[in-house]
Amino acid sequence: MATQLSITSRDPHANMPILGLGTWRSDKGKVKDAVVEALRLGYIHVDAAQVYENQCEVGEGLHEARAKGYIKEMNDVWITSKLWNTDHHPDAVRPACDRILRELKLPKIQQLLIHWPTAFQKVKGEENLWPKDAQGRHLSDPNGDNKAVWKEMEKLVDAGLVETIGLSNFNEQEVQEILDVARIKPVCVQIECHPYLPQDEMRAFLHSQGIALCAYSPLANLDPSDMSKPCALRDPVIEQLTRKHGKSPAQVILRWHAQKKNVVIPKSVTLSRIAENAGIYDFELSEEDMALIAGMGKTHRVRLVNPGFRPGGQLVFSQ
Repeated sequence: MATQLSITSRDPHANMPILGLGTWRSDKGKVKDAVVEALRLGYIHVDAAQVYENQCEVGEGLHEARAKGYIKEMNDVWITSKLWNTDHHPDAVRPACDRILRELKLPKIQQLLIHWPTAFQKVKGEENLWPKDAQGRHLSDPNGDNKAVWKEMEKLVDAGLVETIGLSNFNEQEVQEILDVARIKPVCVQIECHPYLPQDEMRAFLHSQGIALCAYSPLANLDPSDMSKPCALRDPVIEQLTRKHGKSPAQVILRWHAQKKNVVIPKSVTLSRIAENAGIYDFELSEEDMALIAGMGKTHRVRLVNPGFRPGGQLVFSQ
């Protein structure tokens, strides 16, 4: 298998590159250089979103990389962005897409996702991405209609503004509700996925529908400096496999994702780590190795991202 994958390998379901550069929680002022370095190294996939508030830097990095000859055409790079919760209303979808394209300075992108299955109320005349009620809870909109929003997303494909559309943080039932009405199917569902939350059932469902699983927080290390929080990079199983293969913990986990057929978008603005994350194509995990990592999710299940975005401050995920 090691000879069959490369930095430009693509997922068979969505035809999207299986390795991308994530930009969530990236330090402002460092994203442009991270994008340039990733493209210099041969990455052809960058994941972005309006709510990350760094899309302008992503766009600057893309254009600088092209000027330096790291990419020939903008279409050579798969760019994903996401429709934020305050724009989960039919009349807000096209303006939100136009804003994303302005920030990236691109005429179109390869993919737009509905970021969460929950809508926030949009306060007229304000650009507040995080509206709150008097109790400080996220101001969700009970009238949000994902199916109506999806119909507007399909129009973006018709207009040539995005090539593909998909979902993020939707559960299986919510994905099925979109499939039931879709004229254009989602090609990707982006969800939290790592050895402590392997998402095997969700992956099987998505692949049965011809949909790619894109894994965010793939290393289970939202805050690696906090030793009290779960971090797969420090797990004894991963440490054992790093010694066996002579690879870093991140490389072992990313290779696990690749062999699970996940699209994966590790975030980093550290140039050496961006290069390290690409070094997963010259070795292979054995069936025994994969079984050891599978055991991590059975003994230590952890969900790192579960905000109270649903009405009344309810968590998005039940578990």
